[in-house]
Amino acid sequence: MLNENKIRVMTEAALYENSFQFRKDSFIRRYFKPDYIALNRFITKAWMTVFFAGGLIAYIFQLVYVEAVDLLHFDYQGFMIKAVVIYLVLCFIISLLSSAYYGNKYGQAERRVEQYFRQLDEIDAYQS
Repeated sequence: MLNENKIRVMTEAALYENSFQFRKDSFIRRYFKPDYIALNRFITKAWMTVFFAGGLIAYIFQLVYVEAVDLLHFDYQGFMIKAVVIYLVLCFIISLLSSAYYGNKYGQAERRVEQYFRQLDEIDAYQS
């Protein structure tokens, strides 16, 4: 005799197991939560640094070629202090946002994998 509930649970578990989401969740679950957050926060800060440097170079070119600022009388020290302060503030904000985002992402993956294991336990609980 077929048990419809067991077939339904097996189908849900098989669909999740064959999905791309399962592979992403398995990748995320290979790390401990603090390690996953720290790794992704580092990657986010590295990309932010690259884009900030690009923006800074673009701003310097804009000053020199568009606004025709005299480089001999330019306040380099004040410019660098402002750039460093802006960079540190952006790093702090990006760090907070990325920690919250990747912590939430890890928690969602953890819940999906736990639900999958509960489904497997439910399948084992049915009589064959």
